[in-house]
Amino acid sequence: MRRTGVCLAVLLLLSRIGFGINVDIRLLADTKPTSMMVSLVSGKYVLYGDGKIVTDTLAASILEFTQTGDSILAKTLERKLGTYKKLTLSSLLPASSFKLKCLSPALAIRVYDNDLRVSCEKEQLLLVNRVDLEKYVAGVVEAESGTIAEEEFYKVQSILCRTYVLANLNKHVGEGYNLCDQVHCQVFRGKTKDPRIFFATSATKDLIVVDNDLKLISTTFCSNCGGQTVNSEDVWGKATSCLKSVKDTFCTRMPHARWERQISIEDWRNYLELKHKFPVKDSASFSTALNCSPTSRMVYFTDKNLKIPLKTIRSDFQLKSTFFSVVQRNDSVIFKGRGYGHGVGLCQEGAMSMAKRGYSYVDILNFYYRNINIIDLDKMEFFKEGEE
Repeated sequence: MRRTGVCLAVLLLLSRIGFGINVDIRLLADTKPTSMMVSLVSGKYVLYGDGKIVTDTLAASILEFTQTGDSILAKTLERKLGTYKKLTLSSLLPASSFKLKCLSPALAIRVYDNDLRVSCEKEQLLLVNRVDLEKYVAGVVEAESGTIAEEEFYKVQSILCRTYVLANLNKHVGEGYNLCDQVHCQVFRGKTKDPRIFFATSATKDLIVVDNDLKLISTTFCSNCGGQTVNSEDVWGKATSCLKSVKDTFCTRMPHARWERQISIEDWRNYLELKHKFPVKDSASFSTALNCSPTSRMVYFTDKNLKIPLKTIRSDFQLKSTFFSVVQRNDSVIFKGRGYGHGVGLCQEGAMSMAKRGYSYVDILNFYYRNINIIDLDKMEFFKEGEE
């Protein structure tokens, strides 16, 4: 039996002795914050500057942090606290949270759980939220899925989010944190406001998805697969036992199931000829390029010998998916598409539909991912016995 990795073993140890699992998430990673205000929502906090206590009487204080050169000026509304290289707002109670208001650039207020670490990097503030894993998962589920789905769907998203975190803990470790709050990692906008999402996260606490070799799976998902998901190798060139194409009738009546895009025949002709050397002067060949209606997912467009990847056409014309037909209409061609996204793994709208019809999170996960096991972190030690 293969090892699941040093990081996972460490996390299991922390979970077993009762400390829980914390992750470091870079906040506002798509901006360049230089000034912000912080106020407490709940709990108790101590502010540390360069490793020493600055103040522990923060209950009624509003703090302001401003980048000045390679340092941070910290002050309250009443007085200056000092200038530091690093600041840490450290919670003393598990149920502690704070509001963060970015002043420059001006952004909406967000609420975060647990701790905040602030330092300077390239003339901006580097903000890192050290947060309990389960609270982070709940925040991601809300940001990625919205607040109008069934609780069973939120359970699915919670398990996938948790699995992703543990599989990608080292993604930004060289930069001083585990993950960022953007789509590059997982979208995270702070503390969830929906009690149903928090309940779904709590109900699936510590559950992760592994393959038959006990490796954490790739938890990729798309908005809508258009009626059929895609093999991972058809998009990224690497086959996996879990990410196999499946027919999906659950998403075909959902909001992102269908789309259209129109371009001129001349633009289509020039594109095929100039970029892909398509034989547009051959009337029979060009006719297939003007009228093609695949009934299932394909990898290449019409002529397999030319090997024009559908994912290239999708990227060049900014189409919603690679699952489309081409139909001639007067002097134009119409891309009549299905689905939204790359199509690999979980189809979110299909999963939402399944949850609404009464399917369990176990049913949903096993429908979209093949050869998987849903397992509790605490049980991983059992499977590790006998290794070496």
